[in-house]
Amino acid sequence: MRKINDRIILGLLTGIIANIPKTLGNEYLYRRGIDKRRFGDLVAGVFLPSYRVRSKKGTIFGTIGDMFVSSLFGVPLVYLLTYTGKDKTGIKGLMTGLFAFGLFRGIISRVGISTTYPKDVVTNVMMSAISSLWGLTAGLLIPLLGNRDLFEPKPRVQSNPPYNSAELN
Repeated sequence: MRKINDRIILGLLTGIIANIPKTLGNEYLYRRGIDKRRFGDLVAGVFLPSYRVRSKKGTIFGTIGDMFVSSLFGVPLVYLLTYTGKDKTGIKGLMTGLFAFGLFRGIISRVGISTTYPKDVVTNVMMSAISSLWGLTAGLLIPLLGNRDLFEPKPRVQSNPPYNSAELN
């Protein structure tokens, strides 16, 4: 299999792939009545009035929007892993997923651009855990799909050679 050399393409692709288990887990919890909202509802609520969010078109729009947001969050994770190394990628991804949900959730609730954010504690905790699942999956996929040269330390180029007094004499 040919490995991906471009960090942005790698981040977008792994973000989308990692969003599949996140969406399935969220849908399972939503259908069981544990979660009150879907991730797609959060995204759709930014662009649609609240009465249209749970319509068929609103659900499709929200799911596509959630895929887009997840793919965008994959890019900084790739840069994090390429600069910090590919050891403990699962933990780094897990924390990035948790941070991404908190950032996105915090922005849409505090700025007031959406009225469909979850207000109960259980849904927020479950969505945080599922976002961590996204990060874990993305963190494990990046070294598998990315070229190993992305993770190799780059040689430092020194613009001025060090001063050596012995060479002047």
